[in-house]
Amino acid sequence: MAEVPPTHLRNRPRQARSAARVELLLDVAEAVFEEVGYDAATTNLVATRADVPVGTLYRWFPDKAALAEALTDRYLDRLLSLYGELLQNPDPGERIGEFLRRIMQRFIEETADNRAMSALLVSAMVPGRRSSAGERLRDGLEGHIRGLIELRVPGIPTDLRDQTAEVCVTLAHLVITSAAEHPDATHRDLTEEYIDVLLAYLEAKFPSADHPAWTDPDIPVRPLFAAPDRAARLATSQD
Repeated sequence: MAEVPPTHLRNRPRQARSAARVELLLDVAEAVFEEVGYDAATTNLVATRADVPVGTLYRWFPDKAALAEALTDRYLDRLLSLYGELLQNPDPGERIGEFLRRIMQRFIEETADNRAMSALLVSAMVPGRRSSAGERLRDGLEGHIRGLIELRVPGIPTDLRDQTAEVCVTLAHLVITSAAEHPDATHRDLTEEYIDVLLAYLEAKFPSADHPAWTDPDIPVRPLFAAPDRAARLATSQD
């Protein structure tokens, strides 16, 4: 497990036993967030589940938000590791929709059993009550999506990239939450439908330059920026 950054702690653990206690509290907090959600979770409940006095928890973490921030560091580390792994050997033949589908499916595999992550993401969507940790996790996910968009739609203007990434991360919340809350086979089909919504949006906004969407006056969703076609992607990959 990654070491907990001292910025989220009242005190830095100086002994292995203390460090293990801190990690235990985080493991239990993660389980509590998964079970009851971020808003309903309390430090008292975490301490009870960890079988420690609440004062022991407060010795290390000043409040629930600090627990969430420390867990967010864990999740951002996992996102970064997964992101690097998925981009090691990208297939230049994949369209942006195909590319993101593969990435979302892999991301779901990694997070399907971790409802705490989805709980924190959802906490970043509640107007007026957004958690700092949830927003930081959302920002991390949005940053990765911006990178993916740039990879598949080179030259995209910054403002359009940022707008697209914000829409994508909001739709990705639905995908991640659906996968975490409904892991059975029936609801996996529903999760795939959410992925289709996300990918249909990207395919409609970024078709290749010769796609009929650019000239068809009756198309319901207007394209925004031309993505390279398969031949161009393959040619670029061989340069």
